[in-house]
Amino acid sequence: MKLHSKILVVLTFVLVACGSSEVDYYPKPNGYLRLDFPERVYSTYSSDCPYSFEIPEYFSVVDKDSFCNKKDIVMNRFNASLMLTYLPVDTNLINLIEASRSFVYEHSQFADGIEEEVIIDDSRDAFGLRYKITGDAASPFQFYLTDSTNHFLRGALYFNVKPNYDSVKPSLDYITEDLDRMLQTVIWKKDTLPF
Repeated sequence: MKLHSKILVVLTFVLVACGSSEVDYYPKPNGYLRLDFPERVYSTYSSDCPYSFEIPEYFSVVDKDSFCNKKDIVMNRFNASLMLTYLPVDTNLINLIEASRSFVYEHSQFADGIEEEVIIDDSRDAFGLRYKITGDAASPFQFYLTDSTNHFLRGALYFNVKPNYDSVKPSLDYITEDLDRMLQTVIWKKDTLPF
């Protein structure tokens, strides 16, 4: 009888504990990262290279070689880098443009879409294309800019994480505004060629 009584007491506690309808459980809502974007303060980046442009304070320029050919613009706050390549134009402009286009469309197998925007600014002799690549491509923003006679500047933005467009989109939207400002302020130095 004692065993029977113990089982009855345990079952009573189990039924009372499971049968309580006073507490309703709901799934937790999805959490999102809080992103604090830096205030935009621009300055002109100028060096011995044959171009200058405006960049925000959170960009830092790293020289990759001594001839102005390669620079990285590092955005530590966003774990991203813009890789810049400068090449002088000789008779190779068509080849440079086609190589830029090829670099962009290498990402098409991972992209949901590629938007092209033409850049034409006669007052600065700045002509080119800006590419916005949606989807899980490694580089969601690329461009090239040229004066058609002497200068060719190409850039590709990379986040230092596995490509996930939905995750990087808020940061990408913020950075894109600053990259657009950079493109709108590129000035070619007529008397400076690094080669």
